[in-house]
Amino acid sequence: MKRIFKAPVFVILFLGILISCSDSDDSSSEASLAGNWRVVSIKVSNATLVQQAPDNEDIVINFSANGDFTGSTSVNQFSGTYETISDTMTMLSFQTTEVADTRLGTAFYTSITNAQVPNTTFAQFGFSFDSGNLILFYGDGGEMVLE
Repeated sequence: MKRIFKAPVFVILFLGILISCSDSDDSSSEASLAGNWRVVSIKVSNATLVQQAPDNEDIVINFSANGDFTGSTSVNQFSGTYETISDTMTMLSFQTTEVADTRLGTAFYTSITNAQVPNTTFAQFGFSFDSGNLILFYGDGGEMVLE
């Protein structure tokens, strides 16, 4: 009788641990992206040189913990929604103003376009952290570094 009772309790505890671990992984990823970030360099693909942010030019992105983001280049504003799963961030929507931009701004928008998943309307990035920087990577060797 004791063995029958222990097995269901063990299974319930094990499932509870799996569910709680799964939930915390997703929310910690979103929380880790949350905040204000400044683009410091962009490499659109393996075939391009790295574009460094000039001292007098900022591209900023604010990721909120609720899945929204806003930001700006030197001449344009943008916003949208995102989600993270493990080490992947997906921009589910992206809206922007459309004024001709600087070289860095153009590289930024090209990166978003290159990260777009074929036959969809969203852009998908892998992400990691290195020395306090957020690294977004995508496509054919594309990489965006934010501090």
